Amino acid sequence: MPFLLFHQKRFDAGYYFMHLIATVPLFLFLSWLARVTENLVLNTIRKEQLEKQAVEAELVNLKSQINPHFLFNTLNNIHTLVYKQAPAAPEAVMHLASLMRYMIYESNAATVPLARELDYLQDYVSLQQLRYKNSPVVDLHIAGETAACSIAPLLFIHLLENAYKHSPARLEPGDLRVWVEIKEDCLTFRVQNPIAKKPARALEEPGGIGLPNVRKRLALLYPGQHTLDVHSTGNTFTVTLAIHGLHTPAHER
Repeated sequence: MPFLLFHQKRFDAGYYFMHLIATVPLFLFLSWLARVTENLVLNTIRKEQLEKQAVEAELVNLKSQINPHFLFNTLNNIHTLVYKQAPAAPEAVMHLASLMRYMIYESNAATVPLARELDYLQDYVSLQQLRYKNSPVVDLHIAGETAACSIAPLLFIHLLENAYKHSPARLEPGDLRVWVEIKEDCLTFRVQNPIAKKPARALEEPGGIGLPNVRKRLALLYPGQHTLDVHSTGNTFTVTLAIHGLHTPAHER
């Protein structure tokens, strides 16, 4: 009987020892797997945060690339109007104040009402018009319900800037044509301008630095949701931007 008890105890000790030997590696493996999984998750989160910060920094940089020469030229034009005591001076100051307010404060939002963005463009056009003595050189057409649509701020300004930049110095009324159309969930923005008579080298990139800027912002803001077409006839230059899915919730985009 004592032999059987002793034998049973030896048998149990061996069984538990073998079970321990088989279990410890399993726990070690599971612990290692948990640590690896945790590191992968943390690294993924850090990578996403860094990518988000990089995108935000890129967007801030791209939005900040508004032509400063325009502001200086506008101030000079307003100074001339004030000096001559022209009736248009107070209105020009108001347009400039509205433009600066939008650029500094309102454009910090991810999206703005399309109607507000169009107001900004109209302020810009009004200030540019100070350079011309003719009737308005910009022919603006808006179709659709702008109040029901939001858009990334300062998205169209480079296209309009380049339309002025690459047009002849003397523009006739309606030479610059701008169309804005909202149809269902698609926004189409088109700007057309006459091409200034310049050497062929200057016409190689009639869009200037604005088009690369817009392309980068569109790739970041509306990936797979936009088209940007550039067409030149030799006499006119046309840029057409179409953005789809504007009524899609931001988290789905």
